[in-house]
Amino acid sequence: MPEPDLLEWELPLWEHGLTAPEAPPTRVDREVEDGEELGFGDGAVAVHTPGHTPGSMAVHLPRHGVLFAGDTVATVQGVTFGVFHVDRARALESMRRLAELRPSVLCCGHGPAVTVDTAEQLSAAAARSA
Repeated sequence: MPEPDLLEWELPLWEHGLTAPEAPPTRVDREVEDGEELGFGDGAVAVHTPGHTPGSMAVHLPRHGVLFAGDTVATVQGVTFGVFHVDRARALESMRRLAELRPSVLCCGHGPAVTVDTAEQLSAAAARSA
């Protein structure tokens, strides 16, 4: 796994995290392709979102307006660009792509779900992060 492209303000967070025990690798049960329907959630679709890691993905439930964005986006202090990306430019492209989905519910790896003005908040965060 490549090292992340850290901004100066991310360094203390990263260094703090290095003291945490390392998690074992996650077993891959099934590889999926971008745009592939996943067979659950009334039409869930895989969305490839490289940048946080090369294989990052989101899951979009278009019929319900729900987006599980993974770590590309965070909602710790409002909707923001995530941290610790290995390829910041690709992660930003991925965030813009997620914003184009215009979800009504946004769930991220870090922070609470967003259910009010979600599409607008995600679009604004993507624009601010440019």
